[in-house]
Amino acid sequence: MMQMMLILSLLAFMLTKILIPPLAQLLASGGALRKNFQDREIPVAMGLVIGFGVLPSILIYGSFLNKIFAPQLLILLFTTLLVGLIDDLLGNHDVKGLKGHFSLLFKKKRLTSGALKAIIISLISLYFSFLVSDSYFVWILNYFILVFITNLFNLLDVRPGRTIKVYFLLGLILVLAYPFNNYLLIILSSVLAYSSWDLKGKGMLGDTGSNFLGMSIGISLVLNLSLTIKFILFLALIYLHWYTERNSLTKLIERVYFLRLIDNLGRR
Repeated sequence: MMQMMLILSLLAFMLTKILIPPLAQLLASGGALRKNFQDREIPVAMGLVIGFGVLPSILIYGSFLNKIFAPQLLILLFTTLLVGLIDDLLGNHDVKGLKGHFSLLFKKKRLTSGALKAIIISLISLYFSFLVSDSYFVWILNYFILVFITNLFNLLDVRPGRTIKVYFLLGLILVLAYPFNNYLLIILSSVLAYSSWDLKGKGMLGDTGSNFLGMSIGISLVLNLSLTIKFILFLALIYLHWYTERNSLTKLIERVYFLRLIDNLGRR
């Protein structure tokens, strides 16, 4: 099985490398550009390259190595990719945070792409959590972990390389801890292929990529962690989201020397 996983990971790496330049050109020519923190316009929704890069390998993985949740895995990951793409291309990015999107929805009856994305991700997370849970308590716990982790990666994607560094850290921990029950090696290989492009600030993952990566981590967490660790993680995620609704995550990172050092590592 491990040999097959390595082959699938190599396939994802190579396909991602091949797809990066033409996809970036396609997005740029189609006007899918957004100003980054340096006020430069760069292609957004580059997370598509990771989705397309891993798709063949994930399909093979689901068909031959892990048939139990293969259809649900694909639905969850690629629905998340699609709604993230809609938000990147059509979204109003003057509205910030879940609170802002839902305030518009409930107070002014105005549906933003951000609120639509949150609703769809919530529904598919609720469905997947139900399939993998053995009690109502675990169902709700798994649901919140999926939603919060996905949104956390969305919050991280405001500086080059920040999201992929966190993904590497969490992904490698999960792969090492659960080597025979993890598809993350495939996605990690694709992220590695894309990483230099992101660190150089030549493209932006966007909600397309950050939500896809966050959901992939969330799935692995709910499938593998013990109930106690899940509950501790749930409390930590609640606090982190409460904090980010009131404070800037970037300013926190800039204030802490170690976090600032890691955040700037490899960035150009």
